[in-house]
Amino acid sequence: CTKTQHSNDSNSSSQRRGRGADDPVVAPPANLPAAVLSAFNTRYSNATRVEWQPEDNNTWKAKFFVGTVRWKAFFRADGTFISASLA
Repeated sequence: CTKTQHSNDSNSSSQRRGRGADDPVVAPPANLPAAVLSAFNTRYSNATRVEWQPEDNNTWKAKFFVGTVRWKAFFRADGTFISASLA
């Protein structure tokens, strides 16, 4: 008895999410202020799978992975760091 089914399951790896560094880079939205992106990249240079969402006219939320741990961080539009926590 050999285990060949695992190697034939080509769809399982493409449907899995939440693996962190294995996933492609997500481009930031065009309206993300440069100051926010710069502050984020300085603070979280090893972040992967970063997803951006505007919270209001002055606040942006980033969801991202550091290793296998998912985080969320908030920044003001001028790049000021507000807070971060596990997501």
